[in-house]
Amino acid sequence: MTKALAQNICPDHRDRDLECQRAMGDDFQLLIAVAESEGWTWQEIALALLELTEDYATARRVDAQMREGASVGLPISKTLH
Repeated sequence: MTKALAQNICPDHRDRDLECQRAMGDDFQLLIAVAESEGWTWQEIALALLELTEDYATARRVDAQMREGASVGLPISKTLH
């Protein structure tokens, strides 16, 4: 983990989501640069990132629902809030 990601602000800070984006920015740009250097187009990279993000969010939601005892069979909203 990079030092930037290891440094985060308190859990109840109002700008925590923006601070997370800032902390991940350099590594995100590096990931994109590596993908581009391997010949992937920006469209392929963007689609892959969207799909990976959706898979991550869905898995986390299902985990949370299981911990809360909710029915996992119900449709899952794609919004984060």
